Amino acid sequence: MAEPREPVMKTLPGTIIQPGLFIGSARIIIAKSYQIPRLQIDSAEIEAELESLQTAIGKAENDLVRLLEQEAVAGQDRQILQTHLMILKDPEIMDQVQNAIRSKLHSAAHAVKTSFESIIRQFQELENDFFAQRASDYQDVSHRLLTAILGETEEDISDWQPEQIAILRDITPSQVTGFSRIGVKAYCTEHGSYTSHASILSRAMGITALTALPDISREIATGTTLIVDAMDGTLIIDPDPATLAHYEQHLAKYRQDLLALRETGSKPAVTLSGRQIKLRLNLELASEIPRIKELGARGVGLFRTEFLYLGKDRLPPEEEQYQVYREIAEQAAPHSVTIRTFDLGGDKLSHLIPSPAEENPYLGCRGIRFSLAHEEIFKTQVRAILRAGTQGKVKLMFPMVMDVLDFLKAREVVRICQTELETEGISIAKHIPLGVMIEVPSAALCAAELARVCDFFSIGTNDLVQYTLAADRNNDGLSPYYLSHHPAVLQLIRLSLKAARKYKKPVSVCGEMASIAEYIPLLVGMGINELSVNPGQYYTTKAIIRRCDDQLESLVKNLDFSGSLSEVESLIYQKLKPYYHS
Repeated sequence: MAEPREPVMKTLPGTIIQPGLFIGSARIIIAKSYQIPRLQIDSAEIEAELESLQTAIGKAENDLVRLLEQEAVAGQDRQILQTHLMILKDPEIMDQVQNAIRSKLHSAAHAVKTSFESIIRQFQELENDFFAQRASDYQDVSHRLLTAILGETEEDISDWQPEQIAILRDITPSQVTGFSRIGVKAYCTEHGSYTSHASILSRAMGITALTALPDISREIATGTTLIVDAMDGTLIIDPDPATLAHYEQHLAKYRQDLLALRETGSKPAVTLSGRQIKLRLNLELASEIPRIKELGARGVGLFRTEFLYLGKDRLPPEEEQYQVYREIAEQAAPHSVTIRTFDLGGDKLSHLIPSPAEENPYLGCRGIRFSLAHEEIFKTQVRAILRAGTQGKVKLMFPMVMDVLDFLKAREVVRICQTELETEGISIAKHIPLGVMIEVPSAALCAAELARVCDFFSIGTNDLVQYTLAADRNNDGLSPYYLSHHPAVLQLIRLSLKAARKYKKPVSVCGEMASIAEYIPLLVGMGINELSVNPGQYYTTKAIIRRCDDQLESLVKNLDFSGSLSEVESLIYQKLKPYYHS
């Protein structure tokens, strides 16, 4: 009989969702699959299926309310559960489900599945990756309803051990909140996205996580020793004794560093040379608004408004939008909030607005182009934002601006709305600054003319990189080409900064680049004085800012970025490393 083989250490590269370091043993969590026994019903069964649906809704609602009543549920955990409760109570969604039962004779389970799949598909097909991953929230609520209707039971992980690491194919927000409650410290998934709601929640909860690890749920057995190195982005399976000893020492230092980071969080974002950096938040959901006060941020540098439109059977009316904008203005006070107008194309609202099919929506009628082409929709949003300006310091920003003509057209719509509201006797702010997103290369090249007429710039590096380098940022196969630090991108950023300074206009970086540790010293050294970052990176960004000094500025200031990529990478990954890698 052959002797069992000794485990062989294996290292897999992954994508970091939440930085961290954890050593433990694997526990495989099998994804639930729902087998719907009946798809169609007879007309005589309609009322019984509707009753089954209502019972499931009541149970799911009670489960969420019960969780919200627990003292341990707080902060972002509570916000996500409240978001799911709002989805569950959304009358438009439930009307869709009920209509599927009544008119299509779908069983309650099949009606839930198909109705939610339709909404989820809208999110998954979005070119804007910040919203493509909102699908997981609707998937979560769908699973709650299906579990109740079909009488399924969730996997019991109440016996979770502190050293265990969760291994899954994919993860939902409710699983993250459940992990937080039972003390899961780390997980790894086969599929996922940095911008998914589950990922956002993982960062808020501080759960160390890696994704993009194909087939790990099949390759790893429960009990396997693992090292989750979410600092370098690697998963080490069955480490040998020397590697394990090395990482145990590394873990001790990492824990000391975490304590120091939390202390830094309460200190001002000031460089060692005395430069004050305005550090703000990027928010994309109404449920994230309380994060402003929780983190002590200096306002909101980017509030995305697309969530108001997506997954709806109607366009959001002015009053509904006003209430959301008013809340964020009040929460951000006395600091400012920059509200970006709708930044999607008509293809995402085709069920509400007739829109021609486009070969390439990335280069089509989206952002300010869509707003100007559908002025009544644009005016409804602008009116709501102008009204909210009485409740705090509100700024209005236009996305996808190509040149000064785009801005002037948008500004004229704002002026028309101001006149209309004043005529109607509705209070509005006396002055709301109007700015542009610098995310199209032409806008950066026309930055001097734009800076002359607008009130501020916000550099959206996600799209700026994509359009400058012709590299789809959602295409994993093009990752080697999607380089935020490419000299061409940095030259456009510097050009925008120079134009803004000439006309004494503030300029912020609000794209993902501002939340990535190795780029923060680079941006500060280039002269950027305002950064807007993801909530989960707020403290880390502040700590890096506080390590920046005069020497950093001298390293970056005179570099014209017209040289090779290797020269820039040498600067970032060698000379600037002490600033972001303590």
